Amino acid sequence: MSGLATTFNPAQSITEASVRMFALTSSPDVGTRGPRRSLLALADSLGIEVDSNAVNAVVGWQIAEVLDTEWREDRDYVQYQVTLYGMNTLLWAASANLAMLAQARTVTSNAALEQALLAMPWFMPARTKQEAVDRLCDLAGAPRYRLGRGAKEYVRTFPDVAARFAPHLLGARRTKHEWGALLADEFSVPWSPTAISTQGTVTKEGLNLILAGVERRANVSSAAWATAAHEGSALVAALARDLPTRWDGRESIDWMRENGSTKWYGSEWAGWFFEEQVRAILNERYPSPPVGGPRVKYGATTFDYASPTRVWDAKAHTAWSQSSPWDGARPTKASSPLWLNDARAMRGCIEEQGLGFLIVDGLAGLDVEGIFRQWIETYGARYGKQPSTYVASTGTSRPRKVEWTPIRLRALWIENLYELQASVLAGWLWQKPQPDWGAGEQRRARNDKYQARLGAAGPWTVASFEWGDIG
Repeated sequence: MSGLATTFNPAQSITEASVRMFALTSSPDVGTRGPRRSLLALADSLGIEVDSNAVNAVVGWQIAEVLDTEWREDRDYVQYQVTLYGMNTLLWAASANLAMLAQARTVTSNAALEQALLAMPWFMPARTKQEAVDRLCDLAGAPRYRLGRGAKEYVRTFPDVAARFAPHLLGARRTKHEWGALLADEFSVPWSPTAISTQGTVTKEGLNLILAGVERRANVSSAAWATAAHEGSALVAALARDLPTRWDGRESIDWMRENGSTKWYGSEWAGWFFEEQVRAILNERYPSPPVGGPRVKYGATTFDYASPTRVWDAKAHTAWSQSSPWDGARPTKASSPLWLNDARAMRGCIEEQGLGFLIVDGLAGLDVEGIFRQWIETYGARYGKQPSTYVASTGTSRPRKVEWTPIRLRALWIENLYELQASVLAGWLWQKPQPDWGAGEQRRARNDKYQARLGAAGPWTVASFEWGDIG
């Protein structure tokens, strides 16, 4: 398996890894996600019988054995628990397994066919045979019809598809089984003898494989939203529904550390917490494709989330601030712009496929008494973190954020380099040099970044939601 080239974006937290792993299983379960539930679901999808009382590390080892991937103590698991690295080990191996299934010409079961569909990021499987036949008829330009008794499709569906997309296959009488195998081979999708039921009809899984191949041939993406506005609206709605409405600094940092995030310690915890929430929430509702899908890494920059067709980055912007505990004074409006990303990475992504931003404005409660700073330094030291020795040019450091309250969420989309240049000309986006890292022989240059003020970004805003004003 190690020789198979598979694009893989590691999960950034155990929660993200769990929801993505669950998405690989096609499980109908909609219960609470977690490492154990997702590990057991993955094992079940692979046909692995595990002891329900076995600890997570043992379940992970059994999955790794079947997927022929290395499973190492202190890296993939510690004592009884699977680490974030271990969750990513299994995610990568399972994704590679899907890629191999999708590339196979023949598989042994309908379950394998269903798994192969997960490696086709452009495709949204039909939920019923009737839906599959309807979509095949639409693509072929043939009239829809109701399935017969026992959910039997008409054999004419297959030559209708061939007439539109593979006319060279016409001219001979064939059974449904023969048509299914022939069309699967023509459209380079797997097939299985089990795709024909005992009544001689094609199963839902078999129809979906043919439908996936036809959609690829027709350059149709049923998994995609028609426009960035439709997609942005769906993503904003999912986040508005599931984002916490108050972010406590202590609770958020503790959650990130327990979930394996590498960014739990630092003054910008609110931004990192939002990134983790975006990846967890959106992968629960609209999972990133396990194989294929949009590219998210450009140079050293990895954008936060990829749907089946678009890439989005998450930013939390402190638009207002007040003291915490609150002293009764009116909140202060922030004057600083919003930092975005490495300018070279943004241009590369926008040129190739466009780039979106999911931006939440919020009210920060500031640690004017220094109590939270003391807590985070003590908490960090407990887990091997040392306070930063950075000293601001003013000689004083800014108060830490103790809490954060979302106020407004919006989705912005930049379609191409023309739109990027138009954003700069409109004045809401500009490029800013970055100071070098380090000093002396360790000094190294950094790429420019983009900064933004969103007041003039209306034409690029495709969706928004407001929790309420700061009052």
